[in-house]
Amino acid sequence: MYPKPLTDRITVLGNHYLQTYLVSGDDMSILIEPGISATANQVVRQMRSARIDPFAIDRLFLTHAHGDHITGAPILKRAMPQLVVTTAPKTARLLEKEKVRQVFIRDDHDTGVRLKQLGATAESPAPDLNESLGGLIKAEVAPGETMDLGGVSVVVFDAPGHCIGGVALWVPEEKVLFCSDYLGFFLPPDQFVPNFYVDLNDYLTTFDTLAKLNADWICPGHCGVYTGEARRRFIDQSLAEIEWVRHHVAEGLTGPDAGDGLRESLFDRYFVREATMFSEHSTRYCMDLIIRRIMDTTSKRAGASSSGRAGGVHADE
Repeated sequence: MYPKPLTDRITVLGNHYLQTYLVSGDDMSILIEPGISATANQVVRQMRSARIDPFAIDRLFLTHAHGDHITGAPILKRAMPQLVVTTAPKTARLLEKEKVRQVFIRDDHDTGVRLKQLGATAESPAPDLNESLGGLIKAEVAPGETMDLGGVSVVVFDAPGHCIGGVALWVPEEKVLFCSDYLGFFLPPDQFVPNFYVDLNDYLTTFDTLAKLNADWICPGHCGVYTGEARRRFIDQSLAEIEWVRHHVAEGLTGPDAGDGLRESLFDRYFVREATMFSEHSTRYCMDLIIRRIMDTTSKRAGASSSGRAGGVHADE
C-alpha cells in the first residue's frame, strides 16, 4: 500500500502503524510526521522506489512531542542532511529537556521492537538517539502561521488537549487535514482510543475546530487515511467513544471499579489491535491520564456550579 499518492501534491509513506506524508509545492516540499527510528529508513526507500528525490525535500515537520511522532527525525536527517527540522515553539522547548528525550528513547525502543514483531518494519530501533535528538529543531512555525510551498500552502492550527504544544496542519487547496492524534487513535474498522492526555475540554475544542474544516481527506498519524463516508464515520465514531469513556469513568468512580479496576477496564478495552504497538506500561499510564482528565473536568464543573450558587446568594444579599 505504501507509498501511495493521495492527491497530485500529497503522497502517503510509511506503513499502516506510522504514516509519513509528503506535500510537494512548486517552491518547497515538506515531510510531515517522521515515525520512529525503526521505520524512518523505510520512508526513504519508499521515496526512492516512487522516484521521489529525497534531496529535493526541504523540511520535516514534527506535529507534537510524543516519541512515536519524533524519534524517526534524526534518522531521516542523516539520510537527508538538507532537511530543516521544524515544529511549533512548545514542542521545540520540550525537546530541549533531557528527561523528555529519555522517555522518547525508551518508547522508541519498545515500539520499534513491537513493530518488527508485527512485520511492519525489518529494522531495529536506533541505539544512539539521545545525542541526535538534542539540537534537532532548526526552525519554528507557530499556530496561525501559513507555510507557502508554492502553488499549495500549509496552515498551522493550534491543537491542545492531546499533548502540550500540539499542532494540526491543513492544506486548504487540497482540503487535506493532517490531524495527527487529535481526533483520536483509530483501530479499524470500528474502535477508537480517546486520547485527551492533557485536558479534555481543550481536546474537545480542538476536535470541534478540526471537524468544522470539513476536510475531503483526514490524515492521522496512524492507521490509514479517510475520505467520503469513511471520513464521516471516523468523526462520528470517535465522538461517540469520547462520550462512552466519560460516562464509564464517571460511573466507575463511584462503583466497584474505582481505582485500579477502572484503569484495567479501560486497558482491556483499548489495548487491542493496532494499539498493541505500544507497551503495556505506556498504555496503562495513558489510561490513568484519561481517568485523571475526566476527573479534572468534573471537578471544574462542580467548582463552577458552586461558585455560581455562592455568587447568587451574595447578589441576593
